[in-house]
Amino acid sequence: MTVTATYMGDLSRVRVAFTGAPVIADFATIERSTDGLNWTTIRGGDVVPLTPGFLDDYEFAAGVPNTYRVSFVDSGPIVSAVAPGAAATGDNTSLTPALPSGWAEGDGLLLAASIRATAATIATPAGWTRVLDRGNVVLFGKRATAAETAPMVAFAGGAAGADTIAQINAWKNLDISPVTTNTVANAAAQNIGLPSLTVPGTNMLNLWLAWKQAGWTSVTDPAGFAVIGSTSSAAGTGAGLWWTYTVQGTTQIDFTPRTLTVAGGSAAVSTGMSLAFSAAPYVTRQSATITPVLDQAWLKNPRRPSLNTPVTITEVGDITRQARSGTFDVIGRTMPVVVSDVMSSRSLPITIMAGDLDAADELETRLAAGDPVFLQAPEAASAVPTLYATVRQLTASKSSHRGRRRFYALDLTEVAAPASTVYGATITYADLPGLYATYDAMAAAVSSYFNLMDLVATTSVIVP
Repeated sequence: MTVTATYMGDLSRVRVAFTGAPVIADFATIERSTDGLNWTTIRGGDVVPLTPGFLDDYEFAAGVPNTYRVSFVDSGPIVSAVAPGAAATGDNTSLTPALPSGWAEGDGLLLAASIRATAATIATPAGWTRVLDRGNVVLFGKRATAAETAPMVAFAGGAAGADTIAQINAWKNLDISPVTTNTVANAAAQNIGLPSLTVPGTNMLNLWLAWKQAGWTSVTDPAGFAVIGSTSSAAGTGAGLWWTYTVQGTTQIDFTPRTLTVAGGSAAVSTGMSLAFSAAPYVTRQSATITPVLDQAWLKNPRRPSLNTPVTITEVGDITRQARSGTFDVIGRTMPVVVSDVMSSRSLPITIMAGDLDAADELETRLAAGDPVFLQAPEAASAVPTLYATVRQLTASKSSHRGRRRFYALDLTEVAAPASTVYGATITYADLPGLYATYDAMAAAVSSYFNLMDLVATTSVIVP
């Protein structure tokens, strides 16, 4: 999987392109940040098709590093792998449990591990994180990579006879950080108490995990749950590890306390865990960084990016902000009362020079659409502000009777940026091979060369 960010000066845009999306991904989201902490979804970046696999950003921060983060999303429900990996057992020894069958890059992996000695500990395998820790019983989690290998689970503090058990399962679209958990430490008994849990939402994975300091012949699984593994180890003195899950639909299902009935073995202490997991916000994520450099200001149309144009600004007027408050006299009082509100947005005039009559006509045409415009300065310290605005009035003048230059005074009022779901489609000729497999396919979709030109420089508006 690769992500690239390339500045394209034709319309002043950064093209964010990606390849090698995980097979389980349905679409991508693209965000931008200049500090690595605050992220903004770029225009059109809420749902980006995996084919042809790119999106253009016109609102980048000029002159500073821009990091683009591409997240691949699986919009489906949480689904288990084909089969859990085989459980590994040992006598006070490290284990390497097998990966589950059918796992794929981006899957959420959960690893359940235990050791019979209650005072013993379990080390975190490389690349994994602790999901829930009860000392000698731990649940680890990891997002599967394309080259995932079976982990080694190491134990400390045990002695001969201390059974070690480990097993892995995978789920597609699983967030490995649980939303909520509950645990219970049970006194010595034949059966195992499983704790209750209030699940805060729907479409979640509910998981029960139990460990007992004695082996068993069998356990009676609760109805409605799919067993991941029921492992009774005889490698040492004897211990058992059991876990099961269910995936909710649109109905919220809370855990009620249960008793896991155990046959065989002997009475012993045990641990019960209940966990709820939500769907993952993304499957995998990759980023790329670029520093776009501008040598002049740009006037951009977010809805029709083919109308973007560089401009020569000769003057920036005073910025004003109107008060939106009123004072009211009260009979019998000297001082009036005030009804106040936030001040209005910025208003300012700017003057743009067009070098000749053709350039003047083109500038007027680009502004005739009447859409909000994005004025982008070449750098943050520029006298030209970077803002979204509506052009309230356009006034053209010339420096002399015979002069070919035209000066356009634009009366701007700052406005809120359109939602990220409002964006324009603009492609280049280099993009055509990604859209059409053959010339015949392109000819079938586009009836003439003039229509192809319209496609490459479209002014259509896309509002999903």
